[in-house]
Amino acid sequence: MASRNQQVLPIEGREVAVTNLDKPLYPSGFTKGQVIDFYIRVSEWVLPHLAGRPITLKRYPNGVTEKHFYEKDAPRFTPPWVRTFPVPRRSGDAAIRYVVIDDLPALVWCANTASLELHPFLHRAPEIERPTALVFDLDPGEGADVLTCASVAFLLRDKLESAGLQAFAKVSGSKGLQVYVPLNTPVTYAETQPYARGLAEELEREHAGLVVSAMAKAQRQKKVFIDWSQNSDFKTTVAVYSLRAKSAKPYVSMPVRWEDLRAALDAGNAGELYFEPEAALARLERVGDLFQPVLTLKQTLRKRRAGDAPGDALRDLPPAALAYIEPMRAGLVAGLPEGARWQYEIKFDGYRALAIKKAGGVELLSRNNRGLNGRFPRIAAALEALADGTMLDGEIVALDREGRPAFHALQNYRNTARPIYYYVFDLLAWRGKSLLHLPLSRRRELLAEAGIERLGEPIRISEPLHASAADVIRAAREQKLEGIVAKRLDSIYQPGAKSGAWVKCKLNPGQELVIGGYIPGAQGFESLLVGYHEGAKLVFNAKVKNGFVPRVRAELMQRFRSLETGVCPFANLPEPKNARRGEALTAEVMKKCRWLKPELVAQIEFTEWTAANHLRHSRFAGLRDDKDARDVTREVAA
Repeated sequence: MASRNQQVLPIEGREVAVTNLDKPLYPSGFTKGQVIDFYIRVSEWVLPHLAGRPITLKRYPNGVTEKHFYEKDAPRFTPPWVRTFPVPRRSGDAAIRYVVIDDLPALVWCANTASLELHPFLHRAPEIERPTALVFDLDPGEGADVLTCASVAFLLRDKLESAGLQAFAKVSGSKGLQVYVPLNTPVTYAETQPYARGLAEELEREHAGLVVSAMAKAQRQKKVFIDWSQNSDFKTTVAVYSLRAKSAKPYVSMPVRWEDLRAALDAGNAGELYFEPEAALARLERVGDLFQPVLTLKQTLRKRRAGDAPGDALRDLPPAALAYIEPMRAGLVAGLPEGARWQYEIKFDGYRALAIKKAGGVELLSRNNRGLNGRFPRIAAALEALADGTMLDGEIVALDREGRPAFHALQNYRNTARPIYYYVFDLLAWRGKSLLHLPLSRRRELLAEAGIERLGEPIRISEPLHASAADVIRAAREQKLEGIVAKRLDSIYQPGAKSGAWVKCKLNPGQELVIGGYIPGAQGFESLLVGYHEGAKLVFNAKVKNGFVPRVRAELMQRFRSLETGVCPFANLPEPKNARRGEALTAEVMKKCRWLKPELVAQIEFTEWTAANHLRHSRFAGLRDDKDARDVTREVAA
């Protein structure tokens, strides 16, 4: 018996249960019932474009303003009459069982799961290597809009027509639009993606002020990104006639005639290119399916000139181990190297982390190979959308109230609710292939192709900084950043190495130091005793009194209990009486100290090193569980 919130609809001989029809899914008040009604009414036009194509479900159970998630594998409650198709994983593990929407009952069932947007592949099952069309996704950067995309679409159409190809445009229902080139002839993604990339790069060369072909958002201001990477066997593009979940109102991804784009451009009216459901349905009744030729028109790609389109960089690469490796390290320098060989990035003040996706699961690992999934579950969950066979290098970062990376905010994020992000700056493996011996410039290109940016928050790309060394340093000082990293564009990835190909310039002094003891005080301790390794010896260099709140003191004392020892771990104690300003750690003072096994690493901020090798105005920033105490040495700029 159906519950009060459930109805059963008889559709084409099936009984389809629908629930919570009055639940608003858009801030405008558009309800789940209206979503289902729209898909029923648009079904005669949308179903031919979905039939036979595996689909990733993009579900918004609590509406467009709340958390959504992707489901590749058909959920357990999928009715047996909904067709599914198994797609092998590159890892060799159990296949992904994708939903296929072949008929109206399946369409209504998907709508009832709050899969507001329909994102099919460019291929049909079972020919999953054979796209039926070529697609260009035009995405406007800041300062650009759908009208800017329309201008680029005409440039793209002209290029395609000169190659003897007809193209069809549709607005995305969000910020941009897509241009489709029907093929419907034997072709593979290995042919379509290089073709699309070559054409996008050609337009960027000819219209550098308007077009970019790389994913880096920093390069897109007032420009349009031509995303050629959608021509891939693991990427989907929003379907024609799909609702979008990008704004307060439900807009529809709709085909438009080239004269419609020209009229909107001439009028400067972007509103002419947005269609709410009722307007979309009325337009369909009036003009029919403008995208029908995308299903039937047969066209063949004409080979571009040698050198126009890049080859498949992955073909001859070795398989990736997809296991922990020690991250590549940056050496400390006093000033940034200059020249076109170098790329600059922000030095993040957080936890270095590798992300490995294989066999349907994600491992988030610290630089000392400790699991971080439990500590940062939101990041791990977002990375589940990565393709199997992927390994990323990046930094887990908390931002302070001014939007700056702040290690103390990362330490206290459970208490302060500061936003936490994973900034990705390198791609070490993709599609099961190792990229370690490719130059950084190529790894960054493949990082753009891999679609990391599309994972959404809390995953972000660490964008290169396009300016001179002096300007980068000046801006970093103004924004009170910790520092800048410079990487040689031709550098391979050397696990664990500090080769000089990556260097860092610090603007705010800081140092990781080992806690070897403490001086007891009224709140557990008066000061921490810290130092660094010189070879096998632990060298004492500071008493740290500042930077502690009661909660931190209590947590540290809890950690200290299992580490207490009767042996001083510092090789250079006791100190003579004149060793430092304030109370030196003489043999007499050491009687008050409590010693600890040197296993905990602290991040210490300070103003400068003194000539006597001590720290001036030191302050505790937090514990570094991501670093082994044995690796802590004094950093000296080269």
